[in-house]
Amino acid sequence: MVLGVGVDILLIDRIGRASVDLSDPFIRKTFTQAEREQAVKRDDPTQYFATRFAGKEAVYKSLGIDVSRGALCEIEILNDEKGAPSVILHGELLEIAKEKGISRVMISLSYDTDYAIAYATALANERMEINDKTYN
Repeated sequence: MVLGVGVDILLIDRIGRASVDLSDPFIRKTFTQAEREQAVKRDDPTQYFATRFAGKEAVYKSLGIDVSRGALCEIEILNDEKGAPSVILHGELLEIAKEKGISRVMISLSYDTDYAIAYATALANERMEINDKTYN
C-alpha cells in the first residue's frame, strides 16, 4: 500500500563545486560514509551526489515530513549489487517511518546534462521490514 510519494529535481551545478572535495562540510554532513565511498568509484562523483541529494529530498516528501526533522545523512541511498538504488533509513527518520507504518521506501534516480531527478514511494505492508529487521 502506498503511504506517500515524493519527487525532487535539482540543477546538478548546485552540487558540483562541493563534490570534488570529499572533506567539504556539506558533503560530510549530507552523505554517509558508504555513499561517499560509492561516489569516489565514479569517474565523476558530481552526478552521483546530485541524484542522491534529490533522492533524499524526495524521500522526505514521501515520508510526509519537512526537512527540519531528522538529518539528510539519516537517509542513505546506495546501489545494490545489480546497480539499483535502495533507501536505508537511520535514526529519527527510521523511527518516524515505523510510527507511520512505512516498511519500505522505493526510489528512482535519473539525470541528464543539467538536472538530476528523483522519485520516492513510501510503502506499507502488514509486516514491516526495515534495514533487514522485521517488525510486527
